[in-house]
Amino acid sequence: MILLMGAKDDVQICSVATKLDAMQQAYCVFDSSAFPQRDTIGYQPLSGEMLLNIAGKPLALADIKAMYWRNYMRPDSGVDNAIAHKDCTSLLMSMLNALGDKAKNSVAAVQFHQEKPRQLAVVAKLGVQIPDTYVGNDADAVLAFCQQHAEVIFKPVSGGDYARLITAEHLSVEHLSRSLQQAPVTLQRYIKGTNIRSYVVGEQVFSAEIRSEQTDFRTDGDIALEVLELPETIRQQALAIKAALGLAWTGIDWRRDEAGQYFFLEANPSPMFANFETYTGLPVAQSLAQLLAA
Repeated sequence: MILLMGAKDDVQICSVATKLDAMQQAYCVFDSSAFPQRDTIGYQPLSGEMLLNIAGKPLALADIKAMYWRNYMRPDSGVDNAIAHKDCTSLLMSMLNALGDKAKNSVAAVQFHQEKPRQLAVVAKLGVQIPDTYVGNDADAVLAFCQQHAEVIFKPVSGGDYARLITAEHLSVEHLSRSLQQAPVTLQRYIKGTNIRSYVVGEQVFSAEIRSEQTDFRTDGDIALEVLELPETIRQQALAIKAALGLAWTGIDWRRDEAGQYFFLEANPSPMFANFETYTGLPVAQSLAQLLAA
């Protein structure tokens, strides 16, 4: 049995499910927010046996041959109780960790993505180019970094928001003091060029240029995608990045500058791909279904 973790109506879940249906592969959709009110988990640490019951259908841990991690939704105990939430999370994460490498991607790989500064450092040690970057909350260091570069973008350390260009207002004493006392920030040299998205599934790499006039293409409602073949050196870097970050598959964002040099920005362990497929026709879902069924 293949487990698809996420909402039943998520377009990525539906896309993979359709491919698994065509391959006659049995699967089950697990919405983690349905635990513990609807679904149950039973774990016997002495024997290592675990039983997941999804909408009345029992599924032993040993019977799960792979899991596609689309979304982890917070368990819903139905009560406003911090201990109840911690208990639900503890058992659910124990189950996910017990899957180990059966999970595509594993808990460790997904959590690694939340430590973006460390991800950048690991990738840089591979010899992959990354933009000059500062992560922290020291106002003097922020000002010094911005003085070194003509244009700088800022974004959250853990992600979850768009990248924006730094302005003089952002660097005012009042704004810096207020914002940096609340949280650190990631600063990067702004690279003039274009966006490249690569999906690495097993040993396959699918890429396209994402043309946009916006600083962050995700804010652009009028992007254009064009399929491309990565230079072989960059393709090999993509495979090396996947391996170094402990990923079975990933979506990598690059910035290609006006001289044709590639700079690594991020590797996502659960990227959206349905719209990418619609625009490009590249078989990401099919490759992912094959990875799960292998």
